[in-house]
Amino acid sequence: MKLVSCVTGEEIQTGRTLRVQTGAAAGQTRKFERIAQHADGVHHVHASRPGGKLGRIHREFHPSAFGCEITWRKSVSHAAYRTWSKVDDYLLAGLLALVPLPFFEHYHWSEYIVAIFGR
Repeated sequence: MKLVSCVTGEEIQTGRTLRVQTGAAAGQTRKFERIAQHADGVHHVHASRPGGKLGRIHREFHPSAFGCEITWRKSVSHAAYRTWSKVDDYLLAGLLALVPLPFFEHYHWSEYIVAIFGR
């Protein structure tokens, strides 16, 4: 999953500073940490800001608070493409492994192999 800006359409990388646009924290800047999934299946943006002696203060926001959205279609389609390419490669390798078998049986020791298994 990726965090994408609704205005520019660019992907937002981890560690980038975002400005909160709506809600009680409007105008504050936060550092984008990661995308977190809640128990109900909704994804939120996990962001932090400096907190003085407390270290960093972590909080989760809805992506629309930053004017962003979370896209998952590209990552799912990429994973499906990679999976299919691996399956396709293994099917092709299996097919290529079976091709020499009839030639081996025909030219090398075929009578002997049939005689052993024919008993």
